[in-house]
Amino acid sequence: MGRLLLICEDVLSLEADALVCPAHKHLIRGRGLSAQVYDRAGDALVSECSQLPECPVGEARVSAAPNLLVNHLIHTVTPQWSSGDQWGAQGVAQLRECYDSVLALARERGLRRLLFPALGAGTNRFPHEIAAHQGLTALRAAQDDFSQLTVSLHSRAALATWRKVDARFFSENQNGGDPAASA
Repeated sequence: MGRLLLICEDVLSLEADALVCPAHKHLIRGRGLSAQVYDRAGDALVSECSQLPECPVGEARVSAAPNLLVNHLIHTVTPQWSSGDQWGAQGVAQLRECYDSVLALARERGLRRLLFPALGAGTNRFPHEIAAHQGLTALRAAQDDFSQLTVSLHSRAALATWRKVDARFFSENQNGGDPAASA
């Protein structure tokens, strides 16, 4: 059984087979973590990504990870949070597709240790509760296919939220794993 870790550390200071990077659909330097990755990786990443096909929301692409502590980057385009309006359900489904696409691509490539940020919860402004539920649903379902899945959160508050969601919906407890029994 693979491990799923929730931590609060700089994701760029960690080692793994691949880092999941929120991306722009044209795989160019974006904002937030994407900007940090491109700044550190440099022109080699820009050149490689220019050869990859456009990446629609919910899909994923893989590249090398020059000048980083990981071997690969898995780029995925996350949806913008729409404040829970009539398009909110579509955005939530697309966020889940990001995780599913990343995990499928990692399986294809034989990547066993993955690092994730809180996809969608940065510059795209998904509330951490929603981002955590979508992320953990996908990661818990795929956990046995990988040796380690790590979600590295940018703040202790975000980490606490993800741990709370994990405990409520996914962790076994003394009531046989039924989250409703402990509510």
